[in-house]
Amino acid sequence: MKIWKIALLMSDMKKAEDLYVKKLGLKVLERLNLGEKGEALLLDAGKVCLELIPAAAFEGSWGLDRPGIHHISFKSEDVDAATEILHEKGFKVKKDPFSPLDGVTVSFLDGLDGVNLQLYHDRKEK
Repeated sequence: MKIWKIALLMSDMKKAEDLYVKKLGLKVLERLNLGEKGEALLLDAGKVCLELIPAAAFEGSWGLDRPGIHHISFKSEDVDAATEILHEKGFKVKKDPFSPLDGVTVSFLDGLDGVNLQLYHDRKEK
């Protein structure tokens, strides 16, 4: 597997965008509309993406709602199968595969010490 992105839950998205985009100079690759929860940002951080997500997007969700490093995301061609294989290898599944956005499937696993691992597939990407 290869790391695709590292996601940070941010308590203040305006401050986060100021720090990562304006001060560090990272380029915004995409703005993801999360409806009433706000907007997430995908940033070009070299060979991986950095995703800034408003903490409100995960509020009360599966115990995955603490600000800070939220998850390390790994691309997968088949999130369902990969989740099952990793579960069989002893990984604790925190959230079974689901679709948070149209065409996207993700699952969350316990990466130890408060770090979540995400398996990610976007059928629009090749």
